[in-house]
Amino acid sequence: MAGEPLANILVVDDSEAVCKALRDVLTTSGYAVRTAPSGERAMQIMETAPMDLVITDLKMSGMSGIQLLKKVKEKNPLLPVIILTGFGDMDSVIEAMRAGVADYLKKPFSINQVLQVTERELKRSRQIQAVTVAAASPLSATSAPAGSAPSLSFSPKDLERMDGVLSELRAQTTAESVLLIEETGCVISSKGMLNGSNLPSLCALVLNCRSTTAQVASLLGEEKSFPLHYLEGQRVAVYAAEISPTMILVAVVPKSVKQGAVWMYAKKTVAEIEKIGARAVQRVAPVAPVEPVVLTHVAQPTLPQPRPELASVQPEPAVTRPEPAADFDMLFSEEMLAAGTDLADSVQTLTWEEAMARGLLGDMNVGA
Repeated sequence: MAGEPLANILVVDDSEAVCKALRDVLTTSGYAVRTAPSGERAMQIMETAPMDLVITDLKMSGMSGIQLLKKVKEKNPLLPVIILTGFGDMDSVIEAMRAGVADYLKKPFSINQVLQVTERELKRSRQIQAVTVAAASPLSATSAPAGSAPSLSFSPKDLERMDGVLSELRAQTTAESVLLIEETGCVISSKGMLNGSNLPSLCALVLNCRSTTAQVASLLGEEKSFPLHYLEGQRVAVYAAEISPTMILVAVVPKSVKQGAVWMYAKKTVAEIEKIGARAVQRVAPVAPVEPVVLTHVAQPTLPQPRPELASVQPEPAVTRPEPAADFDMLFSEEMLAAGTDLADSVQTLTWEEAMARGLLGDMNVGA
């Protein structure tokens, strides 16, 4: 008896040949696949059969791929959608990225490319769903073991936004791969055709390169490390930009793409991820305890003893006050200082007769 499928995938294309090819490739790899010749039929199928991933052509008769994408996102914002596109449709691809598409496959595509993108987006979808469940659970404070997951904490909405920003950068620069990695070597997000088994090695090499350039900067008297890195090969160029001390953006781009264009789009991406990263840091950063303001030590004065002849006089009841600290330091919180608390406000005012009755003025019969 066959085991459970790895995932349920819906392929939407008005070309029967494309539907059959993708169904054969994905079915052989253990996925359950259904096909639809149009966006309208795809919506009907999804009403009765839950899907884990949708792969749709961008240009179809009737409902377009972008229209289908928007309808899918209205019903299930976390359902990943991959689009199929031709070489000349990059403007439409960028529009699809902004509408929430997970990634794209450029025709003609290979079997390995289909499987890599499918596996990665399904895995990413499960991670986002797990984060969503954990955030709603009272036990969500438990953290994963060190090194098994990124140390930064992102909400599902931020993760989806981050994926969209990376996908848009990939479409704008026609990059083969775009990655966002932590200084620990963990991959926060990745888009493109890079084989998953190569990701750890690539991350390690990028971090080693970063360490080397930091040493070069130090030797040259630079106060900070170089934030931008560029490696040029015969076929591709690698761009790396430090977003923060904990995050690095990496793009593997065909060498034919102009450097100026790549850096322009990369700069925009860095700014977007900085905003998302700042929100994540604020959520996970512990709140620093408020330190009390400590005034200088004041010695307790020695009060004179009451005179015997005045012992029968009953003093007014003393005002109950908090006990001072053991070393007689006086502590004032920031709230008290902000409210304008003054030492004079806490001093009891006595008349001359009251002070005499309490024996606070000593023997006033001088020369008697």
